[in-house]
Order: sequence, then C-alpha cells, then structure tokens
Amino acid sequence: MERLTDMTVTTFTDVLASDAPAPGGGSVAALFGACGAALGVMTTNLTIGRKKYADLWEHAELVNKQGQPLIAALLEAVEADTQAFNRLMDAMHLPKDTDEQKAVRSAAMQEATKEAVQTPRRTLELCKDTIEVIESLLGRINPNCASDLGVGAAAVEAAARGAWLNVNINLLSIKDQTYVKETFESTQAIYLDVIDRAQRAFAAVEKECLPACNRIEG
Repeated sequence: MERLTDMTVTTFTDVLASDAPAPGGGSVAALFGACGAALGVMTTNLTIGRKKYADLWEHAELVNKQGQPLIAALLEAVEADTQAFNRLMDAMHLPKDTDEQKAVRSAAMQEATKEAVQTPRRTLELCKDTIEVIESLLGRINPNCASDLGVGAAAVEAAARGAWLNVNINLLSIKDQTYVKETFESTQAIYLDVIDRAQRAFAAVEKECLPACNRIEG
C-alpha cells in the first residue's frame, strides 16, 4: 500500500474511514503531533525576516531547527503505528493446529503487542519534545500567528491523548504484568506532563487572543 504520509488528505481520510482496521487512532495521533510541530515551526518562519520582530529572530531560528526533526519523526510514527498493527495481525494469523504452533504463535503475538505499545509511547515522547518547543515560543513570535501556536498546542494535546489510549489498549493483551506495570507508570508520567503543559500553553494563547472585553481572568 502507498505510504500513508505520501497520500493526499482526501485519500488518507478515505482509507481511514473504510473498514480497514489500519490506519487507525495511533497513526492519527502521530499525525496530530506532526501538525502541532509544523504549526510551531510555521510561527518561527512568520517571525524570522520580519524587521519588526528582529529581536526574536535568533530564538526563532533556534526553535525552527529543533522543530523540523520533530515533524519528520512524528510523520514516521504515522507509518510505524500502522506497520506495528500489521505485524500483530501477521502473528495472529500464524498456524495454531499443534501445541508447538500455538506456543510459537503466542510468543509472536506477545512480541508484536509489545511493539504495538512502544510505537505510541514513542509518539508520546515526541509530543513531550514538541510541547517544549511550543512553550518556548509563547510570547516570542510574531503575535499575528499566536492562534496558530495555540492550535499547535491543542494538536499536541490530542496527539498525546490518542497515543496514551493506544498504549493502554495494547497493554491489556500483554501477559507479563511486570512489563505492564512498569510501562504503564512510566508512560503515564509522560502523558500527564504533556497534557498539563499543552493545556497551559493553550490557555496562555487563548488569553492573548480573546477580545479585551471577554478575557478570562486567572
């Protein structure tokens, strides 16, 4: 199949809306993250070169360089999530006629499921890096694109929530409870951190964007 990230938006959403189980929420979560990172980079490009904001150029250029690899990594996660799901499906279709085959199939499924956990966890880790980029731009960009930065924060929050759900639904199928506990706790810490920071970044932008007569205090 054509790479998801090479599809037109229309083709991607058609495939997404079909009865094919993949791509699904994990790939969409990574795509949200990539869009959040891209919006952060966009605001730097709308700041650099504008004489009015010359004092912000140096920081914007630095953040631009930090953001570009995050876009690429999150787009790769779009593909990786679907690939991990497909490998799990391959394991599920292994023969199970004999006890030996059942054992091989079970081991393959457990290994593939752990991979299906690590892929959205990677998305979450990239979301943490991305929200750090967005935070660093608050109040330090062309103010005319503040709303774009806010949408970026919202996209990262959605990405983190989606990745978190995909980590957990796959943990349900893993037998190694030590692995489950350790993975859940470490991933939850990343998730809660990203959500908190994304919401605070969005609130900061929202306050800046609201008309003076409607601004929310506090």
